[in-house]
Amino acid sequence: MRPWYTVVLDAVIALGCALLDPAIREGFAPGEIYSPLSPSLSGWLTAAAGLLLLFRRRFPVAVAAVVTGGLLLGTGSVLTVTVAYYSLARYTRPIRTVGIAAPLGLVTVLAIALVHLQRLGPRHGMAGPYRGVLLTVVLLAAVILPVLVGLRPLGRHPGWWENRRAMLFDVCLVVLFPLANPVVVLTSNEVDNDALLLPVPVFAALVPLAGLTLVLRRRYPAGVALAAVALLPLVLPPLSTLPVALYTVAKYGRSRRQLLMISGAAAAMLLGWAYFTNLRVVTPLVMVLLVSMVGVPVLLGMYRGAKQSLLVNLRERAERLEREQHLKEAQARMQERARIAREMHDVVSHRVSLMVVHAGALEAGAGGDNEVARKTGALIGQMGRQALNELRDVLNVLRMDGADDQDPAPSLPTLDDVTTLVEESRSTGAPIALDVTGDPRTLPADLSGALYRLVQEGLTNAAKHASGAPVRVEVRYLTDAVRVRVENDAPHGPSGTELPSGGRGLVGLGERVTAFGGTFTSGGRPDGGFAIEATVPLAGR
Repeated sequence: MRPWYTVVLDAVIALGCALLDPAIREGFAPGEIYSPLSPSLSGWLTAAAGLLLLFRRRFPVAVAAVVTGGLLLGTGSVLTVTVAYYSLARYTRPIRTVGIAAPLGLVTVLAIALVHLQRLGPRHGMAGPYRGVLLTVVLLAAVILPVLVGLRPLGRHPGWWENRRAMLFDVCLVVLFPLANPVVVLTSNEVDNDALLLPVPVFAALVPLAGLTLVLRRRYPAGVALAAVALLPLVLPPLSTLPVALYTVAKYGRSRRQLLMISGAAAAMLLGWAYFTNLRVVTPLVMVLLVSMVGVPVLLGMYRGAKQSLLVNLRERAERLEREQHLKEAQARMQERARIAREMHDVVSHRVSLMVVHAGALEAGAGGDNEVARKTGALIGQMGRQALNELRDVLNVLRMDGADDQDPAPSLPTLDDVTTLVEESRSTGAPIALDVTGDPRTLPADLSGALYRLVQEGLTNAAKHASGAPVRVEVRYLTDAVRVRVENDAPHGPSGTELPSGGRGLVGLGERVTAFGGTFTSGGRPDGGFAIEATVPLAGR
């Protein structure tokens, strides 16, 4: 599905060509444009050729062929041909097709242009060299440049332009404004040749060449402006590129002194042109030219340049503030993590270490007199040392300064360690049954660790709230999922020991399981027991 703006763009281009091409043809006198058809039919076919550009993206070769064939009947213009051949090069996949169609179109355009120049030349006094210049300009604008631009892939910053929109705007300035000026002059019946310092054919060739310099206006603004000032006496001021050049210098120029010098030279050149023509005094017309061609472009360019500089400065400032904010947030996070690590080390590590020391004393003091006490002390010491190791791994993670730290990740337990976990819980005297069904498989470390923590949380809750009640742990490896369930029967009485509870264990487990795309349920059973269950799909893992 094509984006809506491309459809709108194609419709605007097609409608513009369908309206402009017949209007340009009507500016010529009868017989000056070759066409074996009647003027009415030729005009309608010209408009139809412009409307064909609606299909330029889907059928570029067919559109280019029809538009080129229409030239033989006198039903086309340079504008339609330009768009058709750009689309041919831009949207035709086989480069060999473009290599065959473009030269054929170039030959056809050359032949039709020669026929038209043979008709236009005698009326306007065009000699051979002047016809050659016009012919070159037509071939460049109609076929050569569109094909080259269409073949060249455009990035986000093509050439020296800021973006593709800026490039297309400058190309439109060259194609639609300077190249159309000679047509206006040559087809007008009221051309004041006294106002021209050059013959009409030379003028008609010079204006497009001066207009081509606008392509470089963003890269060499001062050079383009100086060229426009130098050519100002040779062309009519209304057809000069001077306003665009001065606007560019005011917006992209390097210094205000340079802008002042170029603007002063342009004003002096305008006054000189007015003096050497019939306008020998400062008349309102000269004042209008000075204001419209020098004053307004310079002021508008300075405004746009200042606005652009302000936006750039604001954007840089916003980016700098955003980077500083990110740094402050990262620093605050690291300080908070360091504080948590210190608290855990000072409090939890100290308490667990005391438990391990007392467990060792219990084991050593019992000796062989009390085997149960000796085993209990050894078990408590083993669990305490394991807790200290896991706590050390967690503290190392909290103390990491950022993603660049190369500290090894903590060795998380996996679902394969559930057997060891169950045996440790059984050693306390709890009746726990373990049932593992299906084909065990290697799971991702984070998923396997989350399921291990689920079993650990279930056994811990059973020891807290249903001490002595039977507990069942089920691990089922299904075809496309893994299911873990921990359930305990109703407690026989109140628990003998009261253990603190954070109240967030089940909530955290649910969040972790949901993050893996699984389902988590927990709650009481009808017989007074409690069960937690998680099912995690293995598709894509």
